[in-house]
Amino acid sequence: MSVKTLVICLVISILFSGMVEAQSDMQSSGNRPIIKDSYHYSTVFAGNRDYRIFLPPDYEKNSNKRYPVIYFFHGWAQRYFGSWADGYSDYDMGDENNGDNIEKFVKENDVIIIKVDGRNQFSIDELNITPWNVSSVMTFRQFPSYFKELVNYIDTHYRTISDREHRAVSGLSMGGFMTFWLAAKFPDMISAAGSFCGSSEFMAGPVEFPVRYAHAEMYDNLKAVHVRLNNGTRDRLRFYHRDQNRYMGNVLPQYQYHVYDASHITCGMGDMFSYILDAFENPLPIPDQWDYIDIYPFFDVWGYKVETSRNQAGFTILEDVNKEGFKFSVRNFLPDGELMPNISAKVVSAPIYQPYQQYYITDIDIINDVKKNYVTNANEHGELTIETNGSLHQIGIAESTETPILCMSGFAIDNMPWAVTGKVLSLSIGILNKGFSSAKDISVELSPLSEGLEIHVDKGKLKHLTSLSKSELKSKFKVTNTKEGVDIAKLQVKINDGEGNSWQEEFEIRFKDPVEEIPDFKIADGVKMTVVKAAVDSVTEVVGSGNGDGIPNPGENIVILVEEEGKYIRTHAQTLNSNINPNQTHIRPYDPWQEYDHIGGAAKYSSPLISSNTPQGEKIHFYTEYWIPGDTSGEHITKKGSVSIVVKGSDKTAPQVEWLQVLTNDRIEARVYDGSSVEKVEVTLVPNKEKSTMRYIKWESRPETFTVELVDTGKNGDKVAGDGVYSIRLEDSPSYFYDLDITTADKYDNQMTLRWPGTIYLKNTQRP
Repeated sequence: MSVKTLVICLVISILFSGMVEAQSDMQSSGNRPIIKDSYHYSTVFAGNRDYRIFLPPDYEKNSNKRYPVIYFFHGWAQRYFGSWADGYSDYDMGDENNGDNIEKFVKENDVIIIKVDGRNQFSIDELNITPWNVSSVMTFRQFPSYFKELVNYIDTHYRTISDREHRAVSGLSMGGFMTFWLAAKFPDMISAAGSFCGSSEFMAGPVEFPVRYAHAEMYDNLKAVHVRLNNGTRDRLRFYHRDQNRYMGNVLPQYQYHVYDASHITCGMGDMFSYILDAFENPLPIPDQWDYIDIYPFFDVWGYKVETSRNQAGFTILEDVNKEGFKFSVRNFLPDGELMPNISAKVVSAPIYQPYQQYYITDIDIINDVKKNYVTNANEHGELTIETNGSLHQIGIAESTETPILCMSGFAIDNMPWAVTGKVLSLSIGILNKGFSSAKDISVELSPLSEGLEIHVDKGKLKHLTSLSKSELKSKFKVTNTKEGVDIAKLQVKINDGEGNSWQEEFEIRFKDPVEEIPDFKIADGVKMTVVKAAVDSVTEVVGSGNGDGIPNPGENIVILVEEEGKYIRTHAQTLNSNINPNQTHIRPYDPWQEYDHIGGAAKYSSPLISSNTPQGEKIHFYTEYWIPGDTSGEHITKKGSVSIVVKGSDKTAPQVEWLQVLTNDRIEARVYDGSSVEKVEVTLVPNKEKSTMRYIKWESRPETFTVELVDTGKNGDKVAGDGVYSIRLEDSPSYFYDLDITTADKYDNQMTLRWPGTIYLKNTQRP
C-alpha cells in the first residue's frame, strides 16, 4: 500500500469514527431528550464554536418531523456546558432549577433548544468569564453577526422550522441582555424573546466606538416580536427592571413581565418557554410600516440594507418606512442626541419596486431646510438606492409627479416647559408634503396608543400644501396624560387629503410627573470641584464651561448640581426653552455605576448650553433627575425636581471642542459648538520627536510646526456646511507624529487654545 493510499484510508477512518461517535451521542435514553455538546466552524470568529443542543425524544424516530427553535444565552461566569464554578443558576437537566429546566421542557414539548457559548476570548488571552463581548466591549467579536451564522448552521444541520415565526431567543442575566438586544437587532429573524433577570443596559457594539445601549429606548424595533421579562423579588437587577418596564410597558402593547419569589435565577423557566410556544402559534403580523434603530454602521433589516461612514458611537434611525419613503437620521445618543450630518449614508430598499422603472425622489433636511429632488431607476431586483447624510431627513418616493406624500414635520408643546402628567398639553403639529404635487383639503386626526392618554382636541385642518413645503396646522391639539409613573406615551396621527389619500404615523411624548421645586442647587460653569462618581465615590475636576462664577451667563455650558448629605450630584436637566441648546447641541455625559452595583447601568447627566442671544434676566425652568444609591444592593433611587435659573451677564466663553479625529485620508474633523457663532477653528500640528521613534523607520528630517484652519463650509474637505463639524483635508503634509493645539474663537472674540490629548499620525499626503 502506498503512503498516499494509507493517508487516505486513515482520513476516511477518522471521519467515519467521528460520524459513528456523533451518531452515538444522538441516541436517546428512553423518553429523555437527546442532549449533545457539539461545535461548528465559524467564519465570523475564524474558529470552532461550541453549543449544547436539546432535541426532543422522538427526534430520531420521526425523521420527517420539523421543530421550532429557541436559542438560549447563558449569564456571567457561565458557558454552554454550565457554570465555571458553583452555579448561581443551573438549569439544564435533572433536578437543576428545582426540576424546572430545559431537559424537562424539551421532554414534554416539541421544540429544539440551543445553548449558545458566550466565550469571547482567544485561547492566548488571559481568562475572561464575561460573555458576549458586552458590558465592557473588549474584542472585535460581534455576536449579532455570529448569531446569523449560527442560525444558518442549525437550520441546515437539524430539522428545524426555519422561518422567523418559529424562532425565538431567551437568556439569563447578561444572556437576558443578549435576548432583547438580538430580538431588537433581528426582528425579521425572531418572533419571540424571553429574558430571565436580564440586564437592561450595557456598552455594546464595535470595539472602536461602542455605544451605551438601553433596551428601554429600542421599543419600536420590537413591534413585531412577542416580548416577556421574568424577574425575581430578590433579584439585584429589579430596580433597573422597574425603569425598563415603565418605558416598554407603555409603548409595546404585547410587552409582558412576571415577578417570581426568587433571586437572580431562571425563575419561571417552564412558564417562559410555554409563552414562547404560544407565540409560535400566534405570531405578531409583520408590519407594513416599520421603525428601526441600529448601533452598527452597516446593517440590513426587513430586506433593506444600510451603509454609513460613521466611525464614532451613534445610532442610525429609520422611521415610518414604507413604499412611499421613510424618515432617516443618525444621532450620538437616544432619544434626542446630537444629529451627525457629517456621516454619509446609503439606503438600499427591499425589492418592492418595479425593476428598471423610473422613480421620483425627494430628500428634505428638516433641520437645515435643505430640499432636493431627483429621478432614479430601480435596479434589476426592484431595489432603489437612496444616498443622504446623518441629519434629520424625510425621504419621499413616488412613481409620478402627480402624487402628494404627507407626513409630520414635527410637533411642539406650547404651554409648558415640559410635558407634565395630569395637565392639559397644547400641541402644535406640523405637516410636510414630501411628494411632487400639491395636496388640498388636508385633515389630521390624533388618537392615543398608550393607556392613560385623553385627547380633548383631536382634529386639525389645512387647506393647501404645495410640494416640498411644510405648514403648522391651524388647530391646537389638546392632550392629557392621566397615568402617573410613566415616562413615555405613544400617539398616532392619521392624515387624509381631499383626493382620498391617507397616511399615518406614530410619535411619542416624554411625560414628567408633577415635582416640587429644588430651592438649593449650585451652577457649575467651568469651576473645579468635587462631585459624586459611581454612586459612592467622588472625582475632582472642572465641571461645565464658563467663567466659574456660579452665575448662568449666556454662552456657558452649565451643570446643575444638587447637594445630598454634603455631596454634590450632577443632574440630568431638561427644558423646552429655545434659549437652551441652540444649533442642535446636546451634551449628555454618563456616570457608570458598574463598580458600585456590578450591573451595568449608568446615571446620565446633562450640560445645557445657554444661547448667547438669551435676554438679560430670562428665567428658565428645568426638570431635573438624579440617582442616589439605596439601602439594597443594586438599588438606585431616582430623585426628581424642578430648578429655575436666571440668566445674567454676557457671553465670555470661547467655543468648546466636543471631539476631534483624523481620518484615514488625512482629513481632520472637530465638532465645535458655541452659544453664538464659531468664527475660527485652527489646529497647530507640533511634531513629536519622541513619539516618532520607530524601529526600522527613519525620517529624512523633522518637519516644521504648521497651522491649518478648519472650516464648516462644505468645501476643502468639509462634508456638510453649517453642521458644527469643522474639517480640512491636508495636502502634501510630511509623514510624522504630531501633537495638536486647537484654537477656537467666537464672534465676541472669546478665544481659547488647548492641547488635544493624544498624538496623531499623518501619512504622506501627496496626491496623484
